[in-house]
Amino acid sequence: MKHVIIVGAGPAGATSAYLFAKHGIAVTLIEKENSFDRVFRGEALMPLGLEALKEMGLYDDVVTLPNRHVNSWDMYVGNRQIFQVFEPQEALGYQAVRVVSQPAYLDMLTQKASQFEHFTMRMDTAVRDLLWENGCVVGVTLQNGEDIQADLVLGCDGRGSITRTRANIKLDLLPESYDILWFKFPSPQQQKGSTDVMFMGSVKYTTLCYNSWDDNMRYALLLPKGSYSKQKDRDWFDALYEPAPTWLKEHLSNVRSQISDPDLLNVIVGRASEWTKPGLLLLGDAAHPMSPIRAQGINLALRDVICAANHLIPALKKDHDLDAAATAVYKERLPEIKRAQQLQLREAQGQTNERLRPFLIGMAKMTAPIFGRFEWAKKAWLDQQKELRFGTTEVTLKI
Repeated sequence: MKHVIIVGAGPAGATSAYLFAKHGIAVTLIEKENSFDRVFRGEALMPLGLEALKEMGLYDDVVTLPNRHVNSWDMYVGNRQIFQVFEPQEALGYQAVRVVSQPAYLDMLTQKASQFEHFTMRMDTAVRDLLWENGCVVGVTLQNGEDIQADLVLGCDGRGSITRTRANIKLDLLPESYDILWFKFPSPQQQKGSTDVMFMGSVKYTTLCYNSWDDNMRYALLLPKGSYSKQKDRDWFDALYEPAPTWLKEHLSNVRSQISDPDLLNVIVGRASEWTKPGLLLLGDAAHPMSPIRAQGINLALRDVICAANHLIPALKKDHDLDAAATAVYKERLPEIKRAQQLQLREAQGQTNERLRPFLIGMAKMTAPIFGRFEWAKKAWLDQQKELRFGTTEVTLKI
């Protein structure tokens, strides 16, 4: 039986592990953390991600996890709501956008994978290096010095990928790097049971806030790259408070003592110059770290997994050329990744323009509410997001 090592038990790694084990491949899944319930993880599933879950037979499992549909997308400029677009849940059906507990999702996947005797989970285990033989990756070396050999290594270990680094694969950065501070606090009574995603812009700050599946608000503060490291001990309350509408300002004041310490997300956006080396394939953020804009990371990672399964599982079972199969994955996925990052960059540049040009804030406050009343304007906004919501290529599980 062929053996695959998967480094990183995030969405790409855990989903790959389950799918490969289900199809008769021996899998060792290695995760450096000792728990899935740690720092903030992306939890929004867009139509393209939900379609991928349906293809893999995981959708019915996911909807039993702690989750909630997104009700609307609300835009605030200078503390005033200028636009609200309701999510077309009925029209989308099973593809209606949801926020899902990612720790619960990862736990569910690893439990399902554990039913196969050829699946091994190694939590609280860090990879130190790749094992090489005649220019080919043949396994990994763990932090404790233990060597594990395999026919293939999948690097699914995120934007700070050790597998990418040890394979000496360059990450080509795109001009969209910044820091995000994530905060968590109890939701106000009027928000409980409903999830509205709020984008709030002011001259000073850009923020995002929503009530998640657990009736706790998630609040993201966008900062210029590196600025957090210079202000670690700062009280960030004023930055959360300043762009918020009146009702949220009042709530922030009421729960000030319950606002969590910030979790820093070091956002780097780019694409690996190559996703493969002999015996190695990178997937998800290890291959193409995404911006958090419009929740592309987890959703594109799920589509990566389907493509990898289509090419690699038959090659592993029939003893075909694994490197050719891995290269086929890279070539098939690259166009959609490029397009998604291009669209995310467009969104990010729009937010930057608003922050750097205060007069745009004033113009938006005056004009956007007028146009925002019209259904055609709301439809136009959804249409503009179509490629980010549904993807740009067809992804079908063929095995």
